[in-house]
Amino acid sequence: MRRHTFLRGLPGLALLASAGPAPAQTPSQGQFPGSAPITLVIPYPAGGIGDYLTRLVGKKLGEELGVSVVVENKPGANGAIGAAAVAKAKPDGHTLICVPASTLTSNPWLMKNLGYDPLKDFTPLTRLIEFPNVLMVNPDFPAKTVQELIDIAKRKPGSVNYASVGVGSSTHLQAEMFKRATGIEIVNITYKGSAPALQDLVAGQVQMMFDNLPSAFPLISSGKVRALAVTGVRPSPVLPDVPTVASVVPGFVEVTWWAILAPAGLPADVAGKLSTTLQKIAKDPDFAKPMTDRGGVIVAGGPDDLRSAVQSETEKAGKLIKELGITAE
Repeated sequence: MRRHTFLRGLPGLALLASAGPAPAQTPSQGQFPGSAPITLVIPYPAGGIGDYLTRLVGKKLGEELGVSVVVENKPGANGAIGAAAVAKAKPDGHTLICVPASTLTSNPWLMKNLGYDPLKDFTPLTRLIEFPNVLMVNPDFPAKTVQELIDIAKRKPGSVNYASVGVGSSTHLQAEMFKRATGIEIVNITYKGSAPALQDLVAGQVQMMFDNLPSAFPLISSGKVRALAVTGVRPSPVLPDVPTVASVVPGFVEVTWWAILAPAGLPADVAGKLSTTLQKIAKDPDFAKPMTDRGGVIVAGGPDDLRSAVQSETEKAGKLIKELGITAE
């Protein structure tokens, strides 16, 4: 578990590096209810897009509300460990969580003793951003196109390993969808977060991976991994020469999103202030530009948008998990 305090200045922007704590400073007074720090939980390890965007939000949230914001990494079980802890926290606005869709929509179908109900145990605040995933391979892997990857996997069933960040995560479900749609046999290697998974992809310990485009973009740009396709409807503006998976596998279109929630029972005035502030932050260039530069699409949706997204995506995830026969390991 790692904690960092945000007051002024953003730690290093490298996605795969752990940021050090910012120097302690006194926040402005008379702002957010009480002067106690806000703990913003990210239920994944340091590194990766979730950790990165949570730190960006944490910095801006502290500036807007006049209190210090402590980012706490609490990884495990596709975000379930951190989410369960926040669900049990006091609903006073001083404990929040930043999660991907799968923590709210896939986990209920996979884990019998989840420890939280995504709709009943949280106060939805905002849906920050969505982005496509990107299908990547290690540069030494011979496939340079999606079709070449499929052909190699068909010639040697079970010889290709793919990295995922947890059972039911978008990185897992999309690989399994790809597996089913193409008739190939590939093997899942599960990691606790995007950063260690990408590190092993770069090292050649695994051959392929679907991951969030912003998280993978620096490695793609530097040539440390090779992008074969994106999972959006059309090519991403930041990777204009990389085709879509759907151009080879018709109908294969998937995006993911990240959101911020608080424990259920949060007073309406506190929830309103947090939601309005977070939506403002999502549109702030200090947050939006680093995200869109890496292929993200700003949503800045309010509580109703987030609640609706959770409901619709939960139904979709449940159908897919049942069809694929996926169970928690």
